[in-house]
Amino acid sequence: MPIQVTCRSCQKVFNAPDSAAGKRAKCPSCGSPIDIPGTAAAPPVVPARPAPPPRDEIFDAEDAPASAFSDEDFDDLEVEAPVIPAVANLKPCPMCGEMIQRAAVKCRHCGEIFDPVLRKQEMKREGGNADSDLNTFEWVIAILCSGIGCIVGIVWIIQGKPKGTKMLIVSIIANVVWGILQTILAVLTEGQL
Repeated sequence: MPIQVTCRSCQKVFNAPDSAAGKRAKCPSCGSPIDIPGTAAAPPVVPARPAPPPRDEIFDAEDAPASAFSDEDFDDLEVEAPVIPAVANLKPCPMCGEMIQRAAVKCRHCGEIFDPVLRKQEMKREGGNADSDLNTFEWVIAILCSGIGCIVGIVWIIQGKPKGTKMLIVSIIANVVWGILQTILAVLTEGQL
């Protein structure tokens, strides 16, 4: 029993032979790939790429009934095997969560580099790591708000940022200096009373 198929690109309706069930073929009219439905036991067919835009139409589907195509029309078609995605080879990126290859050394979505050797080479090529130096705002936080600076430094250390250690050390030193200054001021103000 022939299988009735509609091309997604040119909207032409035709009958496909039973032997093409569950496979992919090219439309005899426009040449775009068509998924031919199969039996329940056939695996689902996942399109590998979007269908190309329709070509100039020479034959209108409304001019011919669905039975206008015969089994001989499909003898010269190139039938492709069903495309099944390789989900087992993918994993989520730890930084952005997008699906990437399991063996990937760099995320194609966010640009995060996972391989330590490649990361060092990238830093050398960029002329050092801009992430290792504290900017002006970070220096102000580390000195004036040393408690917050310690917390930020610890978070950056956990994230693997090299400036986290610098932020933590500067914040601890600033905290000690502020403690000494408070003690000196407390002694001076008690002596004046």
